Amino acid sequence: MEKKKELLLAVGLNDLEAEVYLTLLNENFLTGYKIGKKIGKPTANVYKAIASLARKGALVLEDNQKGLCRAVAANEFFAAAEAGLKRKTQEAQLAFAAAPPEGYDEKSYQLQSVDLTLEKCRQLLRQCTTIVVIDAFPKSLAALLPDIQEALKRGVEVYVQAYEPLDLPGANLVIPGSSPYVLQYWQSQQLNLVVDGKEYVLALFNEKLTEVYQATWSRNLYLACMYHIGFNNEFTINLIQEAMLKPNAQELIGNILARKSRLSSNYIPGMEELLKRYALK
Repeated sequence: MEKKKELLLAVGLNDLEAEVYLTLLNENFLTGYKIGKKIGKPTANVYKAIASLARKGALVLEDNQKGLCRAVAANEFFAAAEAGLKRKTQEAQLAFAAAPPEGYDEKSYQLQSVDLTLEKCRQLLRQCTTIVVIDAFPKSLAALLPDIQEALKRGVEVYVQAYEPLDLPGANLVIPGSSPYVLQYWQSQQLNLVVDGKEYVLALFNEKLTEVYQATWSRNLYLACMYHIGFNNEFTINLIQEAMLKPNAQELIGNILARKSRLSSNYIPGMEELLKRYALK
């Protein structure tokens, strides 16, 4: 019961409204007076909760002036709540579309919401113009696959270090040989993403992808370039280890090292900007 109540609170009901709704799910056609008696709350407050629940689409009142209430089926209520939230979100997006753009800064920020962290990654993928490097465990990677595929369609170079087989045509993919051990050892969901060598998200979630252990987002140019290079090195090492087991290892390793040079060249937007800003003229 407590879990159900928590979920009702999460979709916008207050504590009393959740209690009233749960009571009606168990026993329909009650008056506010009877509900108040059952849950031990003042009748006046219960009637206010009933009126609010009716406006939110969680219950209906019998059309006979007797004040009898009936709960709307949970699946119907949640579907209506979702549609209402989507409508309000779309209205808000339109209202804020003309707002001044957010200021650019290179500070680092903590992200404490799983949904916000994933949305930030999706936003970065949508903004990406040239290259994205991703190091992610299976569940966190799956949450971003549609946006990764969309980036590939736009011609973005995508480099992914995954930890289990993945069908992602067009991407540069490597699966470390130690992947089974890594996944068993960590018992969590890692997600690291660097876009254009300019912006990054580093995140660690719980195994169910419901809690953030640690997540950081930043536009710090120097750090983004360093993370990009670090990923480049790890990606290359794993590719070489993979290639060493094949008959044409020497040829494959030569191609891998040539690609590594491209991965760290000033063709990367962040690298280019970093050199312009700090390197010798």
